[in-house]
Amino acid sequence: MPFEDKLGEEVRRVAEGFGTPDTDTLIDGGLARYRRRRARRRLSTAGGASLAVALVATSALYLGDAFRGDTTDGASGPVTGSRHFKVTAEQMKNILQNGVERAGVAVGHPKLKGSGSSDPSTAAKATIVYDDGFGDAHVSLSVRRVQPADPKLKKLITCPPVKGSPYEECTVQPGNRAVKGYTEAGKAGGIKKWEVTMVSTSGYLIELATNNVQGPGDAHSGHNPRLNPGKLRHLALFVEGSFTTAGEPNTFGSAKPGSRPEPGNMLPILKSLLPKRLKVYSEAGTGADGHVVVIDGNTGDRTYIEVVATAAEDAAWTETRPDGMKVAAVKKPGAYPGVQHWQVDTFRPNGLSIQVSAYNAPTPKSLKSGTQLLITMEELKAIATAPVWLTAR
Repeated sequence: MPFEDKLGEEVRRVAEGFGTPDTDTLIDGGLARYRRRRARRRLSTAGGASLAVALVATSALYLGDAFRGDTTDGASGPVTGSRHFKVTAEQMKNILQNGVERAGVAVGHPKLKGSGSSDPSTAAKATIVYDDGFGDAHVSLSVRRVQPADPKLKKLITCPPVKGSPYEECTVQPGNRAVKGYTEAGKAGGIKKWEVTMVSTSGYLIELATNNVQGPGDAHSGHNPRLNPGKLRHLALFVEGSFTTAGEPNTFGSAKPGSRPEPGNMLPILKSLLPKRLKVYSEAGTGADGHVVVIDGNTGDRTYIEVVATAAEDAAWTETRPDGMKVAAVKKPGAYPGVQHWQVDTFRPNGLSIQVSAYNAPTPKSLKSGTQLLITMEELKAIATAPVWLTAR
């Protein structure tokens, strides 16, 4: 099924009654109930005709923070106190290009610019101009570290009153996101602009914008931006998943486009969510699964960690979160004496199932390697419930 058709199916499911999750800590409280606000304002053109950009909510891909624990880990929780931020210009360009491509847009002849940052208060930025089949299209990205509870950020993710609003459509969505759209006033069939602004509980302000021209002052190409609102939200999800809560990019998003050798999509996501203290000894995967063996450099003890795109049919769900996602976490004996098998199953209302398993052994059918696993159950739950799995395809 084409990517946009999948998104259309997803919004139909949402319309049938499923809520959309908030990014308030998934581990602590889950996702908040679906809330949505929408306002429209029609702008008059030079000829008197009114234009409106219809922003279709075509995605159930929601940004959230699934991380908890020590703030030095890739799967750690919201940072408090002083904030670290370190990302290079090259990493920002790679994140943007990889994200646009994963959002389902073919990128032809890309022209990229970027700037890094090592200051939490200074935004790192990237822009891409590419041939979308109709002409040049432009996408810009800005990322900086923030305290999510800062009241000054509220206005960035709040739609203004309809009267006097600069937007033809503005939607405030769960997950601390605002989607805004407008057509440049006074130009019938003119430049169409869409924006997504999101404040992540993992401590980032992510701002994305796209339009159907290369840059300010350029002639418009007369078509809607190929990166529609649903895909723009998907891109925001990818960007959030490309940064650890410790303030640095991970390899999931920042790898050089086209260079990643891992098979499928599950393995690189699993590796990006592992706590940084874990050292990967071996790895393998297909499109629907992936596994790593991590090793203790001092003792040589090994732990096998696997993710598959399915959940146990007989899972005894121990938790149902406000968005309807079910979670089951169990500990049981393995195949050999002393082997522990820990497993987390999740099932989301949109049909996404993720199962993460771990053994204190180099394979599920091996003798034990150490008395304890090298990963905690909370870290397994954080991996299994991470919203970045919604980018897997």
